[in-house]
Amino acid sequence: FLPQTDEIPSDILYILQCSFQSVKSKERDSTVLVSIQSALDILWENLNTGHWSNVPEIYRKLYSLFSFLKVFALLKENSNNMTELTNTFKEAVKAADLGLLLGNSYRKELSHAATLINNASYKEKFKENSNSNAVCLDISTDFDSINTEQISVMDCPSIEYFNRCYFTPELPVKLSHCISHWPALSKWQDLKYIKNVAGFRTVPIELGSSYTHEDWGMKLLTIDEFIQNHICSNSDKVGYLAQHQLFDQIPELKKDICIPEYCCLSKNEDSDCEPDINAWFGPRGTVTPLHYDPKHNLLSQVIGRKKLLLYSPEDTEFLYPHETKMLHNTAQVDPQKPDYKTFPRYKLAKGYECILNPGEMLYIPPRWWHYVKSMDVSFSVSFWWT
Repeated sequence: FLPQTDEIPSDILYILQCSFQSVKSKERDSTVLVSIQSALDILWENLNTGHWSNVPEIYRKLYSLFSFLKVFALLKENSNNMTELTNTFKEAVKAADLGLLLGNSYRKELSHAATLINNASYKEKFKENSNSNAVCLDISTDFDSINTEQISVMDCPSIEYFNRCYFTPELPVKLSHCISHWPALSKWQDLKYIKNVAGFRTVPIELGSSYTHEDWGMKLLTIDEFIQNHICSNSDKVGYLAQHQLFDQIPELKKDICIPEYCCLSKNEDSDCEPDINAWFGPRGTVTPLHYDPKHNLLSQVIGRKKLLLYSPEDTEFLYPHETKMLHNTAQVDPQKPDYKTFPRYKLAKGYECILNPGEMLYIPPRWWHYVKSMDVSFSVSFWWT
């Protein structure tokens, strides 16, 4: 259960040994939480010093372990006061989620603990009128029309046909009636369901209009806070749960979706066909700037609608990619407000557009540029694979 002690800094090792024995003991120790938190604070500093990729693995492993110990220590706290007990449960769930988000070990244990505590506590806390938790769609959109062709649409093609006509030649296509069986299509329409399953869970939220703008930032919020502040409010500050592996963190939500069979196709003999699954949940008006990804992508729409504009890799020169390494896969042009004076060759690019409705998927081939804007409160699931 414990890491190799010769890898652990002496001050952290001492706290770890004392905390581990205290948590194992049946006796209550009022100081153990302070000790565990001091270790987490030290590890936090190490995790946030320098580039994330250069952080020693042992610090991430220790962060996971101390997060797990904090969960146990919190649950040993006894209280007959329902408010205090609920707050303790919320803190325990947050500790588990931070261990999942920042650590690299004990993922199964942390996920299971967070699930059990969230389910036990949130049902007591959440008693609201279900009418206030339905997703309300806004049918209007301020996305200006652009001269484009409509993307081809297929009604649940066979794997063989999809492979021959779209996957192998790498051409985009909108697919209908492929995910109609997903429980998510009905369950996620009621925000109360999402709150009950994951309300206390902590997730990273992008703040700002898009990641290319100066106002962009990130903040950790519970899903309950995110829904309250950014989905069910008229806040000018856009919040977006974007490109997050939510279903690894919260397996209960993963039960509501299925990996599309098309993901078994691959041009890579070494591919294990296991896609990266990401969640995209946000209010009307969220924007993902024009960019490309290196993998095959099936963008599946569960709630609301999104408008997408695609460009072939052959048109890359007309899209003026950023020259910096960090944004090399992002275009400088803004399709919503094209500046032809600064980017005159953008007029030569040929666009393909579609509106993605609930229950539809869009196949986006590797290196195809795509711009995405939500027309309503929206929840999408993307499947990336090689």
